[in-house]
Amino acid sequence: MASLTLVPPPTPPSASMAAPARLILDRVGLDFLAHGDPAFIADAEGMVVWANAPWRYLRSRLELPGGDPAALPWHACDIAAAARLAPGPVIRQDRMALAGGTELIRSEHWPAFGEDGSLLGWAANIAEPAQADRSRRQIGALQERLDDLTRLVSDWIWESAADLTLSFVSPRVGELLGFHPREMLGRPLHDFGHFVDGEGKPVQSPLDAAQPRPFRDEIFLATHAGGRPLQFRLAALPVFDPESGGFRGFRGTARDVTAEHAALTLVAKSRSQLTHAIDSISEGFALYDAEERLVLSNQKYLDSFPLTGAQIRPGQRFADIRRRAFEAGDIIATPSTERIRQQSLATRARALDAIEWEIHGGRWIRAADRMTPDGSIVGIRTDITEWKNRERALYDAKESAELANRTKSEFLANISHELRTPLNAIIGFSELIVSEAMGPIGNAQYKDYLNDVLGSGRHLLDVINDIIDLARAEAGRLELNEEPTDLAEAANAVLRIMRERAMRGRIQLGTDFDEDLPPIQTDPRKLRQILTNLVSNAIKFTREGGAVTVAARREPQTGDVLIQVIDTGIGIAADDIPTAFKPFGQIDARLSRQYEGTGLGLPLTKVMVELHQGRITIDSAVGIGTTVTVRLPASRVRE
Repeated sequence: MASLTLVPPPTPPSASMAAPARLILDRVGLDFLAHGDPAFIADAEGMVVWANAPWRYLRSRLELPGGDPAALPWHACDIAAAARLAPGPVIRQDRMALAGGTELIRSEHWPAFGEDGSLLGWAANIAEPAQADRSRRQIGALQERLDDLTRLVSDWIWESAADLTLSFVSPRVGELLGFHPREMLGRPLHDFGHFVDGEGKPVQSPLDAAQPRPFRDEIFLATHAGGRPLQFRLAALPVFDPESGGFRGFRGTARDVTAEHAALTLVAKSRSQLTHAIDSISEGFALYDAEERLVLSNQKYLDSFPLTGAQIRPGQRFADIRRRAFEAGDIIATPSTERIRQQSLATRARALDAIEWEIHGGRWIRAADRMTPDGSIVGIRTDITEWKNRERALYDAKESAELANRTKSEFLANISHELRTPLNAIIGFSELIVSEAMGPIGNAQYKDYLNDVLGSGRHLLDVINDIIDLARAEAGRLELNEEPTDLAEAANAVLRIMRERAMRGRIQLGTDFDEDLPPIQTDPRKLRQILTNLVSNAIKFTREGGAVTVAARREPQTGDVLIQVIDTGIGIAADDIPTAFKPFGQIDARLSRQYEGTGLGLPLTKVMVELHQGRITIDSAVGIGTTVTVRLPASRVRE
């Protein structure tokens, strides 16, 4: 026997096989590699040039004379001689010593010859042990496995003869029916019970020797040896003689479903109770499974489909129910209901929001759908017709109120215009007389009276102008004429106008502006009016010796511009600040008598600030002073 060297590469021969191995493989073909059995390729000298892992494992178990671990059990010359006698693979069966005993080894050898007829090498495929021995062991193992399964499975197994008497029952029948298997052999199955339908009514037995057919899940009511009723599900196949084709009987199983049937009965009872409970709630209720098929619903849910509710049944898909509702006019089609038409129920359930729609007959429904942990979907339908009617009534009332407010604003604008025309004449003639342009006034006291008339007229004109501006704002007709504005210049212009009034009250005016404050995009006239109203209020409510400061700076964090009017006046209580922003709002009667004013300045100022996308806030303490802050957004800054 030739000595050889084993080469055990871990990769397939096509990736790492040496040139001789490829040559041999080209000659013998790939058929021998189609098996998962031990395999090798050897050259003409008996040197292994490639071997798979199963061969290496088998070779380690072979005990050959001489103890050479690299030796092959076959000689190259024997393989070549046998191949020359009969074309094709050389098939051998050799009894060989293995660790623990001997085995009959079957092998196939595929020789490869050169052009001159000389042996180049051969490939071998080994079946270990012989197929017959292996088959016998497999059959024995299968029989043992079958016996174990017969004892362990919850079903009992039975066979009948051609006359339908029982010829075999598994031992499990003793635990289930209380009979020993020998008590049942030779007796027909119907001695122990009868077949029924799903409602428990007797039906014809599916065991028919004249026309044998397979069956499954047939209900069989049996009686325990102790008299207790049991329920089984039977399945069986007819058995035929393999040679004659004649009917030999049935082979089948019987599964005990007594507990399952009791549980299903309890579930049915619980479901009935649940259905009655769901029917009693005030909202429509429906449960859909994860595939959006209807599981159950109450009558109020069906009532939300006035025209198609009678057609809705468990098992129907939500998409089909919705389609019929739209086609029949159950759901009034509007642009907003397109979302209902297109979205799946699961999408709506994940969104966690409610949807409202109008249904046939003028009623309104609100739908809220929620997903359960197992993927089912609970749908709640609430009739909100009454709520919608109240909402419509409130909307109509709001529209009426807004119309009345617009009418009021238009009236105020018109009446103010009618008042301003003669008032301008009064002011003009008063100024003419006070200036004595047409000659001196005979009595000096008349001149004092005319000054009072002139002051009152100007004050009344300011009030009328404020009313007109406020009316325009409420009517949405107050507009901005914007341009880049120097904030310091606008503030100083206002302070020059207010300086005489401040001096009369011995109030100090001051400014505090950032030096690098950039221009801001505003309506210059309205900005001056904002500052005039705020400074005027600050002077009005500051006692002698107090101070009023106008400050402006750029907020580093946001880039917003902050304009502040700070006074050391009497202050405002925190609860009174909202009143100060209401038209004609007076904080209290005592102040309204002590300090003149109509209560229009701050409301009008707030409107004009908001027209600039700004905000106005008041921070005040009674007896300490007030700070009014106007915040204009960074978008209005012009660098």
